[in-house]
Amino acid sequence: MISLEWPEECVVVVAAQEKRDQKRQGRPGSGWLRSACGSKVVRITTIDPTAHAQWCEVVNADLASDGQIQAFHNSRMLRYNAVRLWQNLLRQGWSEVPPQW
Repeated sequence: MISLEWPEECVVVVAAQEKRDQKRQGRPGSGWLRSACGSKVVRITTIDPTAHAQWCEVVNADLASDGQIQAFHNSRMLRYNAVRLWQNLLRQGWSEVPPQW
């Protein structure tokens, strides 16, 4: 019969990874992502929290083939939604890059 339980050392490793992920999400700052084709860049920055919520500024930029910025699109969203956006973009093939401007 096959055991359906995880070995204890695997459970500990997964729990430790989850803690590291939670700490990483809690750090204030700025992050940059570039699309797989290289034509778009997104910057997600934490901004000052209000009494009711934590907010992030999301800046999308369309890039020309020479790397010059063609257009900016600014928006604000709740931090929770910005984290979900970051995770979804990474899943879609976007990659982290150093600051672009």
